[in-house]
Amino acid sequence: MTRVFAALLFSICAASAHAQAPALKSTVLVSSDIVRIADIVANVDADKADIAIFRAPDLGQTGTVRVAAVIEALRPHDVEIEARGLSEISVTRASRMIGASEIKRRIAEIAAERLRIADLDNIAVTLDAPVPMLHLDPAESGPLMPQRMTFEHRTGRFDISFSFADSQLRVTGKAQETQDAVILTRTMARGDVLRDSDLAIEKRPKTELQGDVVGDIGSAVGMALQVPLRAGHAIRTTDLTRPQLVKRGEPVMLVYEVPGISLTARGKAEEVGSLGDTINVLNVQSKRIIQGVVSGPAQVTVTSLTPRITSAAEARSAQQIAAARTQTKAE
Repeated sequence: MTRVFAALLFSICAASAHAQAPALKSTVLVSSDIVRIADIVANVDADKADIAIFRAPDLGQTGTVRVAAVIEALRPHDVEIEARGLSEISVTRASRMIGASEIKRRIAEIAAERLRIADLDNIAVTLDAPVPMLHLDPAESGPLMPQRMTFEHRTGRFDISFSFADSQLRVTGKAQETQDAVILTRTMARGDVLRDSDLAIEKRPKTELQGDVVGDIGSAVGMALQVPLRAGHAIRTTDLTRPQLVKRGEPVMLVYEVPGISLTARGKAEEVGSLGDTINVLNVQSKRIIQGVVSGPAQVTVTSLTPRITSAAEARSAQQIAAARTQTKAE
């Protein structure tokens, strides 16, 4: 039993020693410009951990080093290690990556302060030229600080230079206040009725918008266009009108509604009308002109049996008299 226990204890100690032995890492991430022994070798002695053996790649870059070269660099420091099937080691230098989106966001913050705009989302920043991806030291964690800057309030033109530890970036472009605008997603003709799928909301620079621009899709859905518009056009309130449900000269259904009575008859519209409009309609059967309210497509509702009722001839005579009076006044 004693021999068995001793053999087991020896095996455990050997396995523990083997597990804690120095071992090469297959991939390495470093945060400085040098590669130390502890970066590339696991379980190395503390007194040797910070010894520099290689120069690290540039910020944000990855390089490879042959294992044979690593073993050769470790030999002077009495670090014995085996390759264990590795032929090369990948070394990456950590960096803080800054792209166009972060730079534009910082410019928007600067513009918001200059233009006194609370919501950064209401500022559109356009750059004159693409911005390359920047790699900074991870220690540079603060906001981007402009070293030199010009900003024109009227046009939004800017010229800003950002300074870093070992480099400088100059960007030019325009920062403008924007507002929500409802735009057409497809080209539409005059009289077309707008549906939700025909519309979208985009932020457009205020200086590019003319008139009272619609900013809410809900207020445009169901309305008709007064003029033909192309896809991408920002819709103005003057571009919209209520859709015509009744057209002049077209047949309509007359609906008579009074307490206890509901009748229908054939009619012909004497005027165009949108929902809720009061128009003149000819009752085809009685040949009389009556007034009713447009209540649906090709439908006019009469809610009282005592509106002004005239014959078609009387209506034409009244129109002729009114026209004569207008001509007399003009003379």
